[in-house]
Amino acid sequence: MQGTEYQSTKVKLDFRERINFAVSEFGYNSIYIWISAFMAIFFTDYIGVAATSVSLLMLGVRIFDAINDPIIGSLADRTHSKWGRYRPWVAIGGTVMSLLIILLFAAQPAWPMSVKVGWMWVIYILITVASTACNMPYGALNGVITSDTEERTKLAGVRMVFANIGSNFTNLIAATLILLLSGTNRTANSARGYSLAVIVSVVIGLPTIIWSAVKSKERVQPPPEQMKKGARIPLSQQMKCLFGNKYALICLFGQFMVGFLAYGRMTIMAYYFTYYAGNFELYSVTGIVGIATGIIGSGFVCPWLYRQFRHKGYALAIGFGLSGLFYIPIFWFIPQQIVFWVFYAFSNLFQTAASALRYSCDGDNADFAEYKYGIRVDGFLSAFISLMLKAGGAVGPAILIAWLDALGYVPNITQNASVLTALNLSMSIIPAILCVICAIGYLLVYDMDSKKHSEIVNELEKRRGIT
Repeated sequence: MQGTEYQSTKVKLDFRERINFAVSEFGYNSIYIWISAFMAIFFTDYIGVAATSVSLLMLGVRIFDAINDPIIGSLADRTHSKWGRYRPWVAIGGTVMSLLIILLFAAQPAWPMSVKVGWMWVIYILITVASTACNMPYGALNGVITSDTEERTKLAGVRMVFANIGSNFTNLIAATLILLLSGTNRTANSARGYSLAVIVSVVIGLPTIIWSAVKSKERVQPPPEQMKKGARIPLSQQMKCLFGNKYALICLFGQFMVGFLAYGRMTIMAYYFTYYAGNFELYSVTGIVGIATGIIGSGFVCPWLYRQFRHKGYALAIGFGLSGLFYIPIFWFIPQQIVFWVFYAFSNLFQTAASALRYSCDGDNADFAEYKYGIRVDGFLSAFISLMLKAGGAVGPAILIAWLDALGYVPNITQNASVLTALNLSMSIIPAILCVICAIGYLLVYDMDSKKHSEIVNELEKRRGIT
């Protein structure tokens, strides 16, 4: 391929194209949240697996991801098809992941313990591979639809709107759906209620993943040398694009912290509302609040912060910093009080705004890597972003569940004071600390403003022969 065959990628996107891309996040998050928020309590309280076994599972499988993610990222970068490099992975990976999650929640309390644990480990490992094959190339897709950094911010904002709607939609309906599908004898049939509720989520969510894969467009192509059939990308060059890229590195760190925060809190929520608040049905309110604040935070506050500074590092620092400040007062209130939900709403609003801004950085980071090293590896960089999110999402829940177990957590009874305090800290002070650490990191390291990024894109287009 000659450079003259390239077209400018500084494309302004219409609303329909943003929706076509972003709607996949609704399906992915509405389905995957059954893993991040409900798998632990499902296996400990309803299937009868020890909390320590579940904690080891979460940690062990994410260690496996350290190998899994970069391999899939490199394979996606090398994919050549009439559907593009990343879209086939999204469709196939999303379908397999959804079916495997149905299988995971088909576990039965009457099975022998060895079968329960073996089923949990095998299916969860396969889910991890499939979810990576879907979500990691989808993250790369975010950066190749356009090279305009402001458009990427808007695209990431809409993406996170649908991510929050998806996860909070499940939060909203989960408790009611589980209880409804458990039948009249809820205690005996709770496992069945979970299994049927997961099937409902998959039926609703999976079509949106496939729709996004079909309708999205991949405009930003690699340099001509990479487009040649059989072209190789040396691993050493890929690693330079990662470890020689301070913007990618601070995003990896931030993504790990967000994974710890978000998945740790989501895992703890079911325990928090069951035992600390004493009313599991209040969990549904997080869905209502989450949808509202997710739409406002990702769809409006995210692009507004960027426009104020034209600098994603500053905008990220403000977003995470404000989120941390609003987390702190939650410690002194309970969900039965309105003021609890006020602070919960503002902490979630600014966290979702910051998360959307963070995702908008991925394409910019790939541009910088290509500018500096001459190769484009959106998939490889996205793989490590995915890896660090899931690593944080494994370490956070694993540590918190192990902490509860060490403090004397026992399923289905009134918990002791130490366990209740740990649940409260996990919903307030711990997330606040993680947010503030993120804010400081982005403020000090991410110094690429819109002017610098525009110069990089112009140089890349010049190298492709675009005038």
